[in-house]
Amino acid sequence: MLACVAGVAAPAGSGASATATATAKSKCKHRHPHHRKRCRKKVSSESPSGAGAGGGGAGGSTDPASPPGRLLATEREISPTQLQLQLSRPSLSAGPAIVEQHNAGEDPHNLILEQAGFVAFSFDTLDPGGNARQTVTLKRGTYTLYCSLLDHRSLGMQATLTVN
Repeated sequence: MLACVAGVAAPAGSGASATATATAKSKCKHRHPHHRKRCRKKVSSESPSGAGAGGGGAGGSTDPASPPGRLLATEREISPTQLQLQLSRPSLSAGPAIVEQHNAGEDPHNLILEQAGFVAFSFDTLDPGGNARQTVTLKRGTYTLYCSLLDHRSLGMQATLTVN
């Protein structure tokens, strides 16, 4: 759901505020052709896709100078005896991070983030083609990410993330 402040006059009696009719010089950063100036994208926790992935940290972080880090963990089957957990990057900075799990395989998978032998964060089991996203706070150290279903971890569905 998007709520943008447009540079187009609102119809009389529509209940739109005076700011909605302000004239603007630049297009919305979300590239809606009919919007101008400011666009405020409301993020839904039910959003199954990565549609908001390009938004950076605008509006989501309490400190506008440091947007949260981003990590995509993609799970897939290479063969019946070889599975893969691929991370979009090998390291992140400590602090808030948006971690997205994408199940590109044919079987259900979950995602566990473990640090020093303890589960730090976990994602629910996703059906094939599913996506899930959580904003987490990562501490410095090394995290092991893996799928804990059946023997998926021993078949290669494991990766290491370094947090600096």
